[in-house]
Amino acid sequence: MSRLQFYGNDVCPFAYRVRLALAEKAIEHESHTVDLLNIPAWYYAISPSGKVPLVKQGGEVVWESTVINEFLEDAYPEIPLLPKDPVARARARIWIEFCNTVFQPNYCGLVFELDENKQGGIRGVLQDSLKSLDEGLAKSAPGPYWLGEQISLVDLAYYPFFEHAPVLSYYRGFDIQTKYSHLHHWLAAMRERPSVRDNQREAEFYIEAYKPYVDGTASK
Repeated sequence: MSRLQFYGNDVCPFAYRVRLALAEKAIEHESHTVDLLNIPAWYYAISPSGKVPLVKQGGEVVWESTVINEFLEDAYPEIPLLPKDPVARARARIWIEFCNTVFQPNYCGLVFELDENKQGGIRGVLQDSLKSLDEGLAKSAPGPYWLGEQISLVDLAYYPFFEHAPVLSYYRGFDIQTKYSHLHHWLAAMRERPSVRDNQREAEFYIEAYKPYVDGTASK
């Protein structure tokens, strides 16, 4: 099997999902950084969408972070990040779907929405989704991860957005409330993972990197 090629950018939470999966599964690969504000022509030549993340193995490419992580789970099964039980796997995918269709769109929506009159409604939905996440984590006790004692693709789907949370606090005054104790417990556990420690960036990095997006000077 040829060496896996990974294309991403440190500021992209979707690429971060894949970086975490690569680290957790100990997959040897080569990393390539794509400038998101000036996507080069060579990347368009291999990427159907021009977006990151993307992985390439031999002549085949796979894109979209959730799909990539499922591909890695299938292609590199030695360190599993999904349970074997079909029902448990389905529930894991339900939580990932909730991230992709409810939590993440409102998280990013609040970051990128420039109209303050529209931000209020997004805040409410985002707060409701955080409550749902906290309640979901409560049911995974004793935890500390989404599915219990073992880290999974569910944790990797959500974590990048929480590491980026200083952006919401700095630009939108939105913080994860202390009442969400299960979320905070989960975050503490995730920050201790070697995969996170090796890939995490400081709050200042994200705040500066997001500036062109929140002030409207960059296309989204």
